[in-house]
Amino acid sequence: MAAGGISDGRSMAAAFALGAEGVQMGTRMVSAAESPVHQNWKSAIVDAKETDTVFLNRFGPGPACRALRTEKTTLLEKEPGENGVAPEFRRSQELYFGGDMEASIALSGQVAGRIESVRPVAEIISEMVAEFETIMDRLSSRFATARA
Repeated sequence: MAAGGISDGRSMAAAFALGAEGVQMGTRMVSAAESPVHQNWKSAIVDAKETDTVFLNRFGPGPACRALRTEKTTLLEKEPGENGVAPEFRRSQELYFGGDMEASIALSGQVAGRIESVRPVAEIISEMVAEFETIMDRLSSRFATARA
């Protein structure tokens, strides 16, 4: 399984070329129409550039994570506190379902900068697979010709 930076057929093809047998699309699926998270979070992903995320818990304690840049995450990036960022997830319901982007940490990868709209999952997957197949066919014919 490959994860991180995957949002379309091109990035899926790259992952498969590196040996993956499947892909995970966290940020892309958070921003999908069917995702139960608040529209504010989805809109923040769509509006984000690749540089609009921060890397938290870089030096511990706890696991590192990437999140959308907000006032809260900008402060946490510099001063995570002695318990890291884990305590900040206590109010995640207010973010997930209430849309308060400062209540908790809106996890998101840099791939947010490549997500341009909130779309239904079926559309995302269908378009992704079609692009993946086109790329793989093109690569297959190009390299099969080169070997002949």
